[in-house]
Amino acid sequence: LRRTLRDSVRSDGEILRLGHMKRRQRPRKMLLLIDVSGSMKSRTEENMKLAHALVQAAPNVEVFTFGTRLTRVTRPLRLKRREQAMNAAAHLVSDWDGGTRLGDALQAFLAVPRFGGYARGAAVVIVSDGLERGEPDALRDAVAKLSRRAWRLSWLTPLATSPGFRPQTEALIAIERFVDDLEDGGSSASIVAHILALGRRRAA
Repeated sequence: LRRTLRDSVRSDGEILRLGHMKRRQRPRKMLLLIDVSGSMKSRTEENMKLAHALVQAAPNVEVFTFGTRLTRVTRPLRLKRREQAMNAAAHLVSDWDGGTRLGDALQAFLAVPRFGGYARGAAVVIVSDGLERGEPDALRDAVAKLSRRAWRLSWLTPLATSPGFRPQTEALIAIERFVDDLEDGGSSASIVAHILALGRRRAA
């Protein structure tokens, strides 16, 4: 997995080969939630390519997009050819480059028992700038509930590219105490580095 994800960054998200895993162990579930709202437009395509690489490389990965609504895109991302997978996902997601109702979308996720089960004991990674247009309280409550279900909850934001980042938006300030990691999500390389770090934490 480690080699696969690194290769996916070097090859623009395309899987070249499956990296050899030295130790056989049951992988922890991973839940990836990708913000596809208008403020994330410059990163959406690359984040979806990375999600495809991750689904192809590892079992037990679930992927959802969210902006003004929630969409499960795991099934189309299981298609091996990236272009085909991206097109299939595009037909499912109706809120590309739209508004931002992150709290409502996460509350909708938690309201479905099957979806909530994906988060239980999982490494949950949210990729979003956190520029919420809804009520920050709804987002805070949803993130707090998600945190209690997850093994570890990471929020990766393109706003955190500089060392010593401190949240400035009302939404990120509201959720900061409920996340285990609030780190850089401004590039595929930074997201991959974080996912690999989670793997090392799991193996330790």
